[in-house]
Amino acid sequence: MMNRIIKIILHLFYWMVFCLFSGIVSFRLAGGFDFVAQNIPAFLYNVLWAAIQFYAFYFFFYRLIEKQQFIAYFLLSIAVSVGISLFLVVLFQLLFHLPVQFRWREVLPPTAGTFIIGQTGSLLKGFIGWFETIQRKQEIEKAAIRTELDALNAQLNPHFLFNTLNNIDWLIHSNPDKASESLLTLSEIMRYMLYDTQKQTVLLQNEIIHYRNIIRLQSLRFKSADRVKFDVEIADKPIEIAPLLFLPFIENAFKYATFEGVGTVIEMSLRTVENRLEFNCRNRFNPMDPTMINKTGGIGLSNLKRRLELLYPGRYQLKTTEENSYFVACFKLIL
Repeated sequence: MMNRIIKIILHLFYWMVFCLFSGIVSFRLAGGFDFVAQNIPAFLYNVLWAAIQFYAFYFFFYRLIEKQQFIAYFLLSIAVSVGISLFLVVLFQLLFHLPVQFRWREVLPPTAGTFIIGQTGSLLKGFIGWFETIQRKQEIEKAAIRTELDALNAQLNPHFLFNTLNNIDWLIHSNPDKASESLLTLSEIMRYMLYDTQKQTVLLQNEIIHYRNIIRLQSLRFKSADRVKFDVEIADKPIEIAPLLFLPFIENAFKYATFEGVGTVIEMSLRTVENRLEFNCRNRFNPMDPTMINKTGGIGLSNLKRRLELLYPGRYQLKTTEENSYFVACFKLIL
């Protein structure tokens, strides 16, 4: 995103040029600095007039251009320029004790100037938006490269592969059918992370299958099937999202969860509510474990936040809390 200081500098530069140009015009028309010095209140009034028009277009009316409603924007530009000019001309005459009168040859020049100032407001807004779009695209490309590398690292995560292969090796002797099924699941995980994650968006249904596969292999070491729960309630319509959005939650849950005792240790849910996608993850952990200090959030969540800022700016909420020896992550995304 364009730095806020740069935006302020652009605005200040515009108003410096505007004031300088207005002062030069007044000097040329009046023939000296005396006239300009004697009419500073009128000059400040005109600057305020220009600011109202400029920022009305900068903050509000430019949205019509973003929606490609060009005819509506043009007609509204004329109407607003005429309306503001007439109102402020009358107000100017009242404030400076001038006779209130309408002469088109006196009203038309300020109306034309007001119209032009409004367009400069839209122009600056468009320039800033164009610049930010370029920056966002560049950062998205960089994030895509990082995601590709993260996916490859996750695919070849030695700890995950070591545990999975050990579990499958044990199953070969005790349960050959389940061992064969687990090998196919591992193959499907690697295929998905190698090929499907190269796309900008993937079907949510495919993401869910991928997460279930990971959970299935991670859970091979548990005798009880209720240690990890993953509930899904999504709409039937196809939904596309950026790949591996929820993987950091799942990885952190298994990495930092404490599996001592009995009962459910990790609870995850994914559902659609109207136009929102909601993911919640809750895992038990030991707050007294020194290795858990500053680790419950994990580096993956920090990277995820940055990725969300690039892909879904203003469309997501992410909240993490610790409640009674449970780490809780709540994520909402407007589709």
